[in-house]
Amino acid sequence: MQRILLSIIFIVCSITCYAQNNVRSKPVKGAPLDLALPDSSILSMAWIPPGKFTMGSPGSEPGRKTDEGPQRKVTITAGYWIGKTEVTIGQWKAVMGESFREHIIHMLNDETMYDFGEQKQKLREYMHFDLKDVDKIIANENDELPMYFVSWQDAMAFCIKLTGQEKVKRHLPKDYEYSLPTEAQWEYACRAGTTTATYAGDLVIEDDKAAVLDNIGWYGGNSAVGYEGRKLGNAKAGPRNVGTKKPNVWGLYDMSGNIWEWCHDWYGPYSAETKNDPVGMVSGTGKINRGGSWGSGPNSERSAARASNPPAEKSAYRGFRMVLCKVSRVSR
Repeated sequence: MQRILLSIIFIVCSITCYAQNNVRSKPVKGAPLDLALPDSSILSMAWIPPGKFTMGSPGSEPGRKTDEGPQRKVTITAGYWIGKTEVTIGQWKAVMGESFREHIIHMLNDETMYDFGEQKQKLREYMHFDLKDVDKIIANENDELPMYFVSWQDAMAFCIKLTGQEKVKRHLPKDYEYSLPTEAQWEYACRAGTTTATYAGDLVIEDDKAAVLDNIGWYGGNSAVGYEGRKLGNAKAGPRNVGTKKPNVWGLYDMSGNIWEWCHDWYGPYSAETKNDPVGMVSGTGKINRGGSWGSGPNSERSAARASNPPAEKSAYRGFRMVLCKVSRVSR
């Protein structure tokens, strides 16, 4: 009996160890992906199937801006994985080996002259930061917050480093890479089959608030509610822990609000032509970011809302969400 019991314990332990060491396997099309990071934490990604959708907003949509049109029919020809949440401070630390505070100190001491369109400046000059502003510009810095104060280049550096780590492990399919989503990939994933202003319904705005957003995102109308931490901006508010609001039907959290999310594309006008897998302009001065933030109004949280910022900019309102997809990017 004792021998049988020991055998059972051995089998259970073996299965447990196997499961712990194989939290993630090679990506399987059609299935979600739990990516094991270097510190053994998990970055969860949802599978997004190929399909068609109407990109942009109709002229009748309240809060619409002219650069959200003309609407166009878009086909996403290949499925891909996208982060269920924005990349967090903890995940950044695991991949980049840099704490949030170390990142901020490096940012403030960066002597590089960046191109901000009209002139070249140091980042702290462009953002009006001071070398002593470390505690002034940090809200909270716990691991479950979305990583913020990241430039487009920072976000891409994260994706490139993670791609290299996973290739060494031979976990990536041929010609696949971690990257930022194209603007079309982002909106397709955000809408998750919906056609309304947000994936939870249309907006009815009263006093800069919209009830439909309260359940799905942190934005200017609710981000101060229950907020604990240093004040950022005019209200006592700042980024909030990821995944604390309701997701869309594809299991994606914070697609409206919390942090604007960098996309791969250069900002530019839409074409009315039907497109397969469109991407941005060949060059430009601003990179697209989507989704609105804890500090923006209801109109910015709409699925079609767009913003453009210099790729070197780092802000308390911007972070990123990652995709895993096949490398095939051409201009629109």
